[in-house]
Amino acid sequence: MIARRTISLSARQDKALIALLNEATVARASAVCGIPERTIYNWLGEPDFSAAYHRHRREAFGQAVAMTQRYAPLAVNTLARVMQDETAPHHARVTAAANILRFGREGIELDDLAQRVEALEQAARDQPTGNGRAWTSSAA
Repeated sequence: MIARRTISLSARQDKALIALLNEATVARASAVCGIPERTIYNWLGEPDFSAAYHRHRREAFGQAVAMTQRYAPLAVNTLARVMQDETAPHHARVTAAANILRFGREGIELDDLAQRVEALEQAARDQPTGNGRAWTSSAA
């Protein structure tokens, strides 16, 4: 559960934000926090509230991604055990093997893509722009 106070929001908006982050729908969030659904939709149209909501959603998703990364070795070990278990059904072994191959291929593709992006960003930084200044990446 995420319960973080956002300074730029009113107490009611903060309550709605927490409900939105913890509930699956706006209707459910409205019921939980006691703020009318229409009001929450109006706030979602406001730049400050919308920015806070999206920032906190990204943070929550980032935490979920970090958790999947922590458990990735265990997941791969589990797949490998199923793949090698001669008593497991054939379809389970084939599915485990296919998933291991797919994850491996996707990992290589992501690494290759990251290297290509880095090379392009470096080339862009090395080239002066029309105004005499070098290009800079927002990530750099």
